[in-house]
Amino acid sequence: MMGALGVLAISLLPQASGPTVGDTVWLSRTVAVPPGYIVRAADWDPGDPIELLGRPRVVVAGDSAEIAYPVVVWRPGRQVVELPGPLLLGPGGVVDSLKGQLVKLDVRSVLPPVADSTLAPQPRAGMVPAGVVSLAPLAIFWGLALALLLPLHLWWRRRGKPAPAAGPPTALPEPPLARWADDGEYRAVANLAAVRLRAAVADRLAAAHPGLDTERLLAELAAARPAWPLSELGSVLRGLDAARFGMTPASDVLRLSHASAELRDRLLREAA
Repeated sequence: MMGALGVLAISLLPQASGPTVGDTVWLSRTVAVPPGYIVRAADWDPGDPIELLGRPRVVVAGDSAEIAYPVVVWRPGRQVVELPGPLLLGPGGVVDSLKGQLVKLDVRSVLPPVADSTLAPQPRAGMVPAGVVSLAPLAIFWGLALALLLPLHLWWRRRGKPAPAAGPPTALPEPPLARWADDGEYRAVANLAAVRLRAAVADRLAAAHPGLDTERLLAELAAARPAWPLSELGSVLRGLDAARFGMTPASDVLRLSHASAELRDRLLREAA
């Protein structure tokens, strides 16, 4: 079916006297287009010394189409170029392709034809004198550097001595939990005790961070620290959670707070 789809024709569009190296040359071919078909130019990536300059041009006239590629040739002499076959898109998604076509192209050189014997040999080049070594550029550089850095150094010395470094942070005073409880702030006592206990646990195990809920925290500890007093820790944390939401009697809040402090001190002593 390929041979019956169209008659191939090759035409070159160079100058009248033939193209030279670097000229833009349009390589074209004309094919017959059956009724109901559409012509598409195939992609082409020619090798050296042929270079594609742009997109191909498709011109449809009646029952035929001309496909032309703009190229440039970078080597003189006889060049054999294979143009790719165009694609024919038919009804119902039918796609046919024509065979490629070989083109012979004579490219002239842009240099005049000169015989080697007419080129006279050049005399031997003389010695290149060495440059004169001078210390003037180095002296100028050091002078500019001194003029720039000396005022900066004097300004830096006038800034004064650096302020003494701050000492180690002082320990925060222990909050008055008993007074808070007497004032009826049981939920604040439970919240502070839970935060401190969770911080001590996170200091020993990074995976048990304070963002976890109580059950997830105990699961992480059971997997990583099975030797810890997990039953006691779970009882204290659950009791503090209940106290924070007002579900624990006020009389038990101070007991849970003291139990959490003892448990926290025990964990910190083991870490030390």
